[in-house]
Amino acid sequence: MDFRDVVRSGLEEYLGDLEKALDGLSPVELAWRPAPSSNNISWLAWHMARVEDRWVNAYLKQSTEVWIEDGWHERFGMSAEDHGGRQTAEQAVSTPALPMDGLLDYYKAVRAATLEHLDTLSEADLGKRYRHRDRDPGPTVSWVLAHLLIEEAQHLGQAAYIRGMLRGLGR
Repeated sequence: MDFRDVVRSGLEEYLGDLEKALDGLSPVELAWRPAPSSNNISWLAWHMARVEDRWVNAYLKQSTEVWIEDGWHERFGMSAEDHGGRQTAEQAVSTPALPMDGLLDYYKAVRAATLEHLDTLSEADLGKRYRHRDRDPGPTVSWVLAHLLIEEAQHLGQAAYIRGMLRGLGR
């Protein structure tokens, strides 16, 4: 087993667990916020996909994000630059309601691109730095992959916790 297998395993587990956390939730439940300035499950799922898309496609691959390339931002009525990072509570609350089937389709397209790129990486690539508009020097490939796993775990946990608040333990 090498680093690609470890990353792939984590990413596959997170997407499967996210699908379980979303399963059967109504639009009202997907939009419910535990507090007025909190994120909802729909926003968390969207942000998870956007983070992966930006980190892998825009930064590691230095290419166009799936969000833009495939017109997902237009389908969802959002800006090409929207990704949720550094949003204020007011901006997060104003994110439009997103259809879960479409959002999961976007997420799966992002995941396919991620896994395709992951397969091109070697151990020698892990120490390489890439350009990043907010960081100099830019992070290494290994940092990006580790950060992606942490980011997904964090937001998946938040989504599952909110689901538990709505439905109870294990429901």
